[in-house]
Amino acid sequence: MPSKENHVTQARHNRQFWTSHDLDTTRFRDWVVTGIFYEAVHWVEAYLATKGDHPTTHGQRNHAMQLYKDLDAVLVDYDVLKTESENARYNCYLHNANDVRNDMAPALDKIETLVQALL
Repeated sequence: MPSKENHVTQARHNRQFWTSHDLDTTRFRDWVVTGIFYEAVHWVEAYLATKGDHPTTHGQRNHAMQLYKDLDAVLVDYDVLKTESENARYNCYLHNANDVRNDMAPALDKIETLVQALL
């Protein structure tokens, strides 16, 4: 099972990926949105790893997040990022740069900040 450190490394790796795209000009904003969500996944997984909890599916992760009250403050943010990632991947939704910049990135930052404080 990946360790807390493995998940933190992966979260930072995902951030390097999605921030390497200019939000205003990239043709790959769908992948930026997906990268943002998967960065959030790894922040959550880093926290869960400290509890000895290693979910293997999104459903298991969602359930685990609800068990740990420390994560209550970011449940909605995480769900928004998950939904927007699904919209990009499965519904071919084209997010605009301002949605990413003003809504998704701040939601991710809230998750990262909370989890880093808990680690």
